[in-house]
Amino acid sequence: MSFERRGLGALVAGLLALFVQTPAVAGELERRFAEVSNSSTTLQVGNADLGLSEPIELGDLQQVEDFHPETDRWTERTNRIRISPWVAGWFFSNELRIHHDIAIGMRLSWEVPGFIGIRIDSGVVPWSRMEVKGPNTSGGTSSRWMDGYVHSHTLSIGIFNPELSVDGLAFWAGFGGGLWLYDYSESDIFGQDSNIDGDFSDTNVSGNIFLELDYKITDIFHVGVGARLHVLLADHTNDGRFYELNDTDQSSGFDRNDGIVDDLATVTEFTFSFSILF
Repeated sequence: MSFERRGLGALVAGLLALFVQTPAVAGELERRFAEVSNSSTTLQVGNADLGLSEPIELGDLQQVEDFHPETDRWTERTNRIRISPWVAGWFFSNELRIHHDIAIGMRLSWEVPGFIGIRIDSGVVPWSRMEVKGPNTSGGTSSRWMDGYVHSHTLSIGIFNPELSVDGLAFWAGFGGGLWLYDYSESDIFGQDSNIDGDFSDTNVSGNIFLELDYKITDIFHVGVGARLHVLLADHTNDGRFYELNDTDQSSGFDRNDGIVDDLATVTEFTFSFSILF
């Protein structure tokens, strides 16, 4: 019995000593770490034969920035400015009455490669054509193309997708918003001396989503192909023939669109770009 009491007493004493000493040990560890970071103690690394014998001040050691092979393998992860002239095909939905055409434009981007990008795009079709309908010499109705131009200006956010990117090829996807502006005007649309002049100008707000593949030729020269869908709030299409002939509105006054959904129109864009990075 005395043996059991002595054993139990020793066990209790040991547990008490452990609980009493634990805070002191934790505090001692913190103090030791602080001493290393604030001291001028040197650490000898490497081998003199390899030229790696320089002493290192422990107080100067800093955590090395993480390297992410999934996102950083094809370029340095630093902020960069990208300038990208581009050419695109713009395909307009029917209610806009605008002929499909080739657009030219420029993009200015601020990017953190392998992470995110902010893009400003401006594009224009300076040789655009819009369909108009009016009387012909036979007393019927004919369709003609009115000359003018359409241009867009958008602000978008692009997000890098590491799972769909490989060495030298980056996959981006994103969304944004912008403005579309129209300016069409032509004299004698229905033939020389027809004395019928057409005119239309308006502005629409839009949203867009896009996908883009970017290939690195060199560190500063890239090429890319992309697809973007613009959704326009084109409420002017509610009037049908929303243009003017000889300063007269050609709308029949009948509301074609039943609510905001019917006011929406689309422009599908396919782009080829050449980029210079700084």
